Amino acid sequence: MLSAVVLGHRLVIPHPEVWNALIVAFVLTAAVGDIRWRKIPRLMTTAAVAAGLIFHLVHGGMTWEFGSSVIATLIAFGVGLSFFQLGAIGGGDVKLITALGALLGLERWITAMEVAVIAAAVIGLVQAARRGRLGQMLRNIGELIKWLAGRGGAMAHPTINVRNSAMLRAPFGVAAALGTLFAVLRP
Repeated sequence: MLSAVVLGHRLVIPHPEVWNALIVAFVLTAAVGDIRWRKIPRLMTTAAVAAGLIFHLVHGGMTWEFGSSVIATLIAFGVGLSFFQLGAIGGGDVKLITALGALLGLERWITAMEVAVIAAAVIGLVQAARRGRLGQMLRNIGELIKWLAGRGGAMAHPTINVRNSAMLRAPFGVAAALGTLFAVLRP
């Protein structure tokens, strides 16, 4: 274990393998919370952002490792906030995506999100097919494209959005967990 003094306190910095295990534990906890309660606690994600930035700063110093973590955090927050504004994801998803940026750094975050988006699409398709709503899902996608290209711009559709409880909703925490597992465990 590495150690460092930050703000007068001695911190023990885990080796990368232990750090990866902590990331996996975090994202699996978030996924379970998202499935069970449809919530991802703010305290958990805020602590993860702080832990990720501190880890990369202490572990890598003022190098690309820390810069990568900061950049990923900022991009994640911007992307997450954009999708929140469009009604595509909830606030907990924004916090989770942002925390993963801080924890993973830019390259691994991009990989995790690429896999997460594909996993979310597959989960959504399976859910819609199982409930006999695949046709409606495809019509909704067409309606959303027209809305965004037309007068909707960067606003959420009035009915086809995550806040509408009548819509099929899949917990993004599960897709984010799958993407993160892929990014962390790949050779």
